[in-house]
Amino acid sequence: MADDGAQQGARGARSLWWTVAGVVLTTAVATLGASTRAAAWTLAAVLVACAVARAVLPEPGPLAITVRGRWLDVTVQAGLAVLVGVLGTLLPAQ
Repeated sequence: MADDGAQQGARGARSLWWTVAGVVLTTAVATLGASTRAAAWTLAAVLVACAVARAVLPEPGPLAITVRGRWLDVTVQAGLAVLVGVLGTLLPAQ
């Protein structure tokens, strides 16, 4: 039983670090002189990666991005990726 808790904690920490890395990457793209479109597309790519990870990895899934059922999480993350990508396309170039 103790091994299961240790594995779950390690998996949770790893997924949290990957999620934070995606947010940091998006923030870096947004602040280091890249266009707002590039930042929006970077965030959309991070959301797609989260949706794919949630869809493919076994239950209980990556703890940092697991909220409800698998397919509800995947649908919400993929939908947000599409919306952010569309908004990124509609943003004026800077």
